[in-house]
Amino acid sequence: MIQQINLSEMYLRDSDLRKKRKESYQKQIEDTNKLIKMSVKKISYSDMKEAYDYVDNLFPDTGVKEAEIYKVCFSDMKRMGYDGVEGYYDTICKKIILSGGRPETSYRNKYYIGSRITRDEVLVHEMLHYCYVAMGHRSISVEMIEEFAYGWSIGYLRKKGYSDEYIIKYNFLPFLMGRTKEKAVRKILAKNNISIKEYNSYFKYKHRIDSFSKRFSYKIFEVNKEIATEYGQKIVKMYSDKLDKKNGIIKEYYEEEEVSRFNFLDL
Repeated sequence: MIQQINLSEMYLRDSDLRKKRKESYQKQIEDTNKLIKMSVKKISYSDMKEAYDYVDNLFPDTGVKEAEIYKVCFSDMKRMGYDGVEGYYDTICKKIILSGGRPETSYRNKYYIGSRITRDEVLVHEMLHYCYVAMGHRSISVEMIEEFAYGWSIGYLRKKGYSDEYIIKYNFLPFLMGRTKEKAVRKILAKNNISIKEYNSYFKYKHRIDSFSKRFSYKIFEVNKEIATEYGQKIVKMYSDKLDKKNGIIKEYYEEEEVSRFNFLDL
């Protein structure tokens, strides 16, 4: 039996998708322009020479030194809904927004993983996003886009004297743990003979999800940290080789065999 295709419904669905995408793009442009107006400073080469030079030496044909970069107060970033965002590269406006940095907080709990990152390190990360787009890469995978920026920044962070363990813990983990939590949850469920169907049913009853959280939250956190750390170690290994081939930066040597991108993304 041949299934009938309703072309009118298809057109309306595609039209709605295009409309939502256009609205999303428009909001991004509006947010960036508002933040630029709020900016306290337009960053130039003389402000952060080392950061500019590092990225430009890696990708000299991208014109990264001409990138427009604006520094915005943390409070204004928060007011615009970018609380906790250290910076971002707007691929539509082709501009970098750099947060002035969040104030120190004394709030900590046993599940807290915080970054220790300076403004120049954030700038290197966002400039690498700029280069990624400038070189014509087009990926809808957040992992691939972020891996590029985290991976190529390793040489800069090492030059500042950070060990690879420090880089993974204080630069990589806050992002990576967000990407690996689902795998950690699945691992804990399997270990305790809880099916995905049973786990999903917990969300209908507050007392059941509260009970689950009390029993397993810390275990999930610890397993998540282990998985994310392994993920970070593989990024370090992969980009150590890339950096060494690219510009002769001294790399750390590993006895493990080469890890393919597909294996580590499937952690």
